Amino acid sequence: MVTSFEQVCFAAATRGLEPTLAEEARMLGRSTLVPGGVEVTGRIGVHEEACLRLRTANRVLLRLAQFRPSGWAGVAAELARADVDAVAAEGEPVWLESTVRYPGAPAAPTLRTFLAHAWARPVHAAAGEDRASPGTRLVLRVVEGAANLSADASGELLYRRGWRQEVGRAPMRETLAAGVLALSGWRPEEPLWDPMCGSGTLLIEAALSARNMPPGGERSFAFERWPMTDSVAWKARRARALHEGRPTAPAPIRGSDVNAGALGTARRNARRARVLDSLVLVRADVRTLVPDGVPKGLLVANLPYGKRVGSRAGMDTVFAGVAEALRTGFRGWGAALLTDEPARLQRALGRAADSEHALSNGGLSVALLRFSPVP
Repeated sequence: MVTSFEQVCFAAATRGLEPTLAEEARMLGRSTLVPGGVEVTGRIGVHEEACLRLRTANRVLLRLAQFRPSGWAGVAAELARADVDAVAAEGEPVWLESTVRYPGAPAAPTLRTFLAHAWARPVHAAAGEDRASPGTRLVLRVVEGAANLSADASGELLYRRGWRQEVGRAPMRETLAAGVLALSGWRPEEPLWDPMCGSGTLLIEAALSARNMPPGGERSFAFERWPMTDSVAWKARRARALHEGRPTAPAPIRGSDVNAGALGTARRNARRARVLDSLVLVRADVRTLVPDGVPKGLLVANLPYGKRVGSRAGMDTVFAGVAEALRTGFRGWGAALLTDEPARLQRALGRAADSEHALSNGGLSVALLRFSPVP
């Protein structure tokens, strides 16, 4: 039951990260796994906390109306009563994403015309991922047994933290990097090394987590423009989250790459994220790495595939290099490796993974393999 002192929001997750997001969202309130993500019930402002603090959420929607449909006339009445004025200023247009599969429902243009009249404001069809248009973005879903109308609280997707202004080839999103770290079982007290760090996404997300810095602390959100938003309370909420950050990471976070240009990009991204002082970056080939003075830790990598590797023949060289590193310089280290060829990787390493998690990276099916240390 939702009380008058609570709100409900939906946090969307990358395929395969829904349980990880549900675990993370427990800090905000009651979390429930639902298709595509997690529904969170918490105190007033829970959507603000979700945008600010959730590392693995792609998007946050605030529920404006949630009900069990009973005939289309009833659905229309519920939608007409929704408090759209709370999230859209008078006269401001609304951009509507809609998924409606319900008997008696009108065609999308007719539905938008009805809602424009009911809400006394223009209602337009939302255009894909474009979130730059002025106005408020609403999301409507009506199917048999469930209906909800939500406002897009995040605006730009949450992987856009604000610090990654340069990328390498085939970059991974920050939210996926945070999910990989969570699924790997890595703890901030454990040394971490990314031997193919590219533009530094995994390392920077690790440093932000280790220093308890909120992932959304340096960007803006759509809800900041809503009439219902208490700007003073929001500024205090952000300031409190930033104040909770630690000055340093408790264990070494290191990265390397054979490409000097990629390392330069990683350094600049880390500087923008304010964590460069928590990282050690060196130019090196994975086969020659030796973690001097660090006897154990976690080797984590988004192994090259697709554009990054160029050809399948080059994959054997990559896998052989990782296998050599784990047998020699990184003996005693665990490993968490993201790849699109899990069987081939396990053959190259000569052992089966302890666990395997199916994920999606930019629409490509990949797997995170976790290997325990070789004594």
